[in-house]
Amino acid sequence: ARFGAKRVLATHKIPSVQLVPGNPDDIAEQSELVRRAIELSPDAIVLAPAHTTKMKNVLEEVGAADIPLFCIISEPDPSSAVTFVGSNDRILARNMATRLAEHLGQLGHIVIINGHPDAATSAPRAAGFREGLLPFPDISIRAELSGDYQRGSAAKAFEQIVVAHGVPDGVLAANDFMACGVWDVLQAHEMTSVVVSANATPDGVSMIKDGRLLASAAFDAMSMAGLATEAAVRYLRGENVPRTIILPTTLVDQSNLEYWDRSYKERFIYPWNEAVAKFVVA
Repeated sequence: ARFGAKRVLATHKIPSVQLVPGNPDDIAEQSELVRRAIELSPDAIVLAPAHTTKMKNVLEEVGAADIPLFCIISEPDPSSAVTFVGSNDRILARNMATRLAEHLGQLGHIVIINGHPDAATSAPRAAGFREGLLPFPDISIRAELSGDYQRGSAAKAFEQIVVAHGVPDGVLAANDFMACGVWDVLQAHEMTSVVVSANATPDGVSMIKDGRLLASAAFDAMSMAGLATEAAVRYLRGENVPRTIILPTTLVDQSNLEYWDRSYKERFIYPWNEAVAKFVVA
C-alpha cells in the first residue's frame, strides 16, 4: 500500500511521514501510531485501520484535532473518513471458494485458513469462503483455522491438521503469506494440494507461475492507498471528492498473469479519473 501513496505524493511533490506498525493488526500499537501522527499536526491522515470498531477512541481524537481522515482496506464503524477506498472482501472470498470447488470437480475435503481475528478483512473473507462453498455440498470443510495472516502461524496450524488428518484436497488461504506457509508444510511432507489464496502479491504470482497456487484473488492495496492519497490532496485543494470507492476483485491465474507479474514498484495503480468514473459507490 505504501508504494501507492508514495507514488502519488511524489507526483504532487508533497512531503509525508509514514508510520508503520511492527506487529500486523495490533490495535494498541496502531492506536499509539495514530496519536503520534496527531501530534505532528498533519494536513491529513491516510489510514488502513487495524479494526473496524476497536479504533473508535483514537479516531475520535483525529476528529477532535480537525484532521481530515482518509481510509483504505477497511472502513471504521462509525466512520469519520472523508473518503474510503476498498474492495469487497466477501465477494473476493466467495469467488476464491467457487474457483477451488469447481477445480476439484465439486468433490473433496478442504481446509480454510483465515486471517488474524482482529483484522478487518478476516470476518468478511471467512464468511465469503463459507458462502462460496454452499452450492457444493460434496465439498467438506475438514478444518477452519486462524493463521493470523502470517506465514509461520499458518504453517504451524496447517501442520497440525496434516499430522492429524492427512493432506486435504484443497486449501483456501486468506492471503498469499499464509499460502506460502501451507506450501512450507506440503513440501516438508513431499505432498501436494490445490491452493487458492488472496492479494496477488509478487510471491503469490510467482507461486501461480510455478504451479503451487491455482489462483490468487487480487486485492489491490497499492491502488487503494494511491487513490485515497489522491483524494486527500484534492480535498485539501478544495475539490469535491467521492465518499466511497470500491475497486473490483479479480482472480489472478496463469491466464492473466501479465498485468500482475511485476514488482510493486513496477505495478500500475488505478488512475484517479478512471476510478472515479467506474468505481464510486457513494
